[in-house]
Amino acid sequence: MIGAILAVVIRELTRFQRQRGRLVATFARPLLWLIVIGAGFEKLVPTEGTVSYKQFLLPGLYGMVVLFSTMLSALATVHDREFGPIRMLLVAPLPRFVAVIAKTISSSLLGVIQAVLLFPLIWILGLRPSVTAVFELLGAIALASFALGSLGMVIASRLRSIENFAGIMNFLMFPMFFLSSALYPASLLPGFLQPLVRADPLTYAIDLMRHPLLRGLYPGNLGTDYTVSFDVLVLLLVSFVLLALASLLFGEEEHLGKILLVEPPRSGKRKLLRMPGGKRAESAAAGAPAAPVTGATSD
Repeated sequence: MIGAILAVVIRELTRFQRQRGRLVATFARPLLWLIVIGAGFEKLVPTEGTVSYKQFLLPGLYGMVVLFSTMLSALATVHDREFGPIRMLLVAPLPRFVAVIAKTISSSLLGVIQAVLLFPLIWILGLRPSVTAVFELLGAIALASFALGSLGMVIASRLRSIENFAGIMNFLMFPMFFLSSALYPASLLPGFLQPLVRADPLTYAIDLMRHPLLRGLYPGNLGTDYTVSFDVLVLLLVSFVLLALASLLFGEEEHLGKILLVEPPRSGKRKLLRMPGGKRAESAAAGAPAAPVTGATSD
């Protein structure tokens, strides 16, 4: 089981290394948001303290990187389930949750790696966290990646085709990002949006990343929304629930028959076939040939 998980993880890391466009997007997307959104919002949201708006935005950009990375890994899972190593895991004599854990771990590692590649922005933007704070940030990113990777596996277990991913992009990823505390404290959103804010795991992920980066530097109007222990508890609970749900859904796919190269079960209905001479015979299933009628005599 461990060998199968390692094989999937190594394959995903190798594939990421070969996808130059994905590596470029890792830098281009957050930098674009930092320059455009950061510069614009900094004029609209003046800070009251020692933290600039771009520094406040930085954990949100790490959350964006993790979110997009795990969702793209979920997209790759749909392809791998049909043609790649997931197919081999499904036909192997291993528990079905092994495939789910392997893909979740691999997507989590990719999310951590892509976020770490942007760590120089911490010092470029003027923040000076301690070594302990940097490791706490790394742990927060790892926990957030695992929680969002579990969410990605739930989506991948129900996604029928790659084309449907565009709908997931528009109706899940961007609402998750804007409802989180990435661009502004979640407490500033209207009351009717607060239930959605609290149901968004990215809210707690970004809030957890903000604690080690901005500890002791919170401005009067821009700060964290929850405590560290509460963020960790919610993310652990979300990870456990979503991972269990993904394991259940991954084992009950209707189209696994195509993967296992087996015929779908026939319906148990029987129908009457009219035979020459006015006699009737029953077919065992719809579409199955009728059994020959014997013993018929002619007058």
